[in-house]
Amino acid sequence: MDELENRLFSLPNWGYIIYRTTYTAESDTAFPRIIKYIETCLKNEFFTEVTQQPRYRNSDIPTEIWSKYQSNIIEDPIQFDEAPLETIRAHFEAWVDSQGMRDRFNKYRVCLIIDDESFRTLKDAPVENAESDIDELRFVKALEAFPIRDSLDTFPGWMKCWTRTLWFLWENMGDGEEMRQLYDMIDDIPIFPGFEGVFCG
Repeated sequence: MDELENRLFSLPNWGYIIYRTTYTAESDTAFPRIIKYIETCLKNEFFTEVTQQPRYRNSDIPTEIWSKYQSNIIEDPIQFDEAPLETIRAHFEAWVDSQGMRDRFNKYRVCLIIDDESFRTLKDAPVENAESDIDELRFVKALEAFPIRDSLDTFPGWMKCWTRTLWFLWENMGDGEEMRQLYDMIDDIPIFPGFEGVFCG
């Protein structure tokens, strides 16, 4: 949180880059609502955690920081419809390098992907009452830019991420951190039956 506050003195906003790789009539209708749901989950977790810290408990700073959150949606059915994750990685990494921001801020270290598999878990998510479905598995795919891997590595460079842990993911993808550390936590303590294989914090 302190790092994010400091970075926003020089950066205009913060937030996830979100790629859409499913394009159907159903997803066209649901996609704007899904983005609102994701942002609601992130906002709820952000304020729940941050306002527990004595420094921010009675401060306007969390509200000011949240006001600078901005989802950046990348959608192009010609380029990205059913695109594999490695295609998304190549595009994301090229964009990061074009900004000269490799390993310089969380926004440029991890992106989110809503593909058909993720969409099926999110399409009926209740935006207005996001807290009501805590036992429902709704996830996006989180992909790391420039992951360090070798031929024997079990970490694929991405993971499924429960929407309720997106703030935790952001916190833990600070400069120098690797997603593999979070990936290795998957299934250590499953929160609910059926959540196996999904990062839940």
